[in-house]
Amino acid sequence: MRHSLLLLLVLSGSIHAQDSLNVHKLFHWDDPSIPVGASSLQDQYNDIWGYAANGREYAFLGSSLGVHIFDVTDGETSVLVDHVPGRFSGTDVIHRDFKVYHDHLFAVCDEGPSSLQIMDLSYLPDSVHVVYDSDALLQRAHDIQVDTVNARLYTCGGSTNFSVYDISDPEHPVLLTDCEADVPWWGAQVGYVHDCFVRDNIVWCNDGDGMHVVDFTDAQNPVLLGSLTTYPGQGYNHSGWMNDAGTLYVMADETHGSPLKFVDPSDLSDLQVISTVTSGVAPTSIVHNPFFNGDLVHVAYYYDGYWLWNLSDPLWPILLGYYDTNPAPNTNGFRGAWGVYPFLPSGHVLVSDMQTGLWVLDIDQATNTSERITEPTHRVWPTVTSGRVNVMSLNEAGPKNTIEVLDARGVVVMRSAISGSNGTVDLTGLSDGMYIVHVMNTDASFTQRIVKSNAR
Repeated sequence: MRHSLLLLLVLSGSIHAQDSLNVHKLFHWDDPSIPVGASSLQDQYNDIWGYAANGREYAFLGSSLGVHIFDVTDGETSVLVDHVPGRFSGTDVIHRDFKVYHDHLFAVCDEGPSSLQIMDLSYLPDSVHVVYDSDALLQRAHDIQVDTVNARLYTCGGSTNFSVYDISDPEHPVLLTDCEADVPWWGAQVGYVHDCFVRDNIVWCNDGDGMHVVDFTDAQNPVLLGSLTTYPGQGYNHSGWMNDAGTLYVMADETHGSPLKFVDPSDLSDLQVISTVTSGVAPTSIVHNPFFNGDLVHVAYYYDGYWLWNLSDPLWPILLGYYDTNPAPNTNGFRGAWGVYPFLPSGHVLVSDMQTGLWVLDIDQATNTSERITEPTHRVWPTVTSGRVNVMSLNEAGPKNTIEVLDARGVVVMRSAISGSNGTVDLTGLSDGMYIVHVMNTDASFTQRIVKSNAR
């Protein structure tokens, strides 16, 4: 028997029948005169980063032209205060990335004959001053990260693949290691690094076909600590971020339909995906960049905009809200929210959209939500399994529960029932993939998206 995809939308995506939930726009900026970087993407903008100093807050928005600097202290009356052109700009620019070390902004581009640019932010809110613009160390990079504790800059992709720099003197960076050239095992073990997260010399490398954890305490002699190269819902391993406590890592695969994944980092020799979540908007929904701030996960979700979950219980992500920054319908292409910066003291969230520019969002209503958007009637776990799934009714005196398991096409592939408040469903005989477990009784209906995988 075939169930239409409408069932999946009603059960797992109906919350997105509106453009926003518990998140409100404070400010939006878009300049139609900025040239499109790639005709296939119709993109004008790329990444976003933020900065706070002397009681004021700033946003750094990347575009095909360079970086646009905004004073966003007052939210609704945010203002553009400066613009710094990139070494390479205009048509063909797709990727720029930015990070801050103390009062200096580091900027890179992954197209053209570009450069590493460093800007002194101490003159804000009046202007920024370019203090370094050179291709001597690198010409292109896809992404950069800063280890503020150890004064190091890490560059991913681009002309040097993966390199480490000393930025203790931020206006005179010094190369410490070019991993492709200086680390004999790098090419075979890790290879190309698309993005990374770093904390106190430990780097979580997202390298397309998996993720590797490397200790760079001795920058010239890094040590591979662990890897995750086979896991449920695997796609193009794009980016990730660790929570403040170091107890949960969020990971995004830049693949249509692939869920956002949460990894237990406690045993680096046996990294495990312990839960997953999706926006549920469309089968082609695609995640781009996630960030932890406390227990909150802030996500740039391409077509679906900005999404916010609470992960205080890593097995039970709670959706708090979302804001759709782009009117384009979901397809197999790339449009919408590219980056998010959730670390401003005000709590305001900065979002960059490839086509619509800068958004400053107020999430107070979302973070003050004390209950789930839809209070569950059942629990179904684990959300990643190689076989059995547990089902529990939260109504102790609940009636008999009927269970249907649907595949990604909406086809019922299994039926069972439990007469009490607890039971199990055995998915061992099903192929690896995404499934919907639909639990029904005379009082309620509940669904849970499950990833079936024998991957460890």
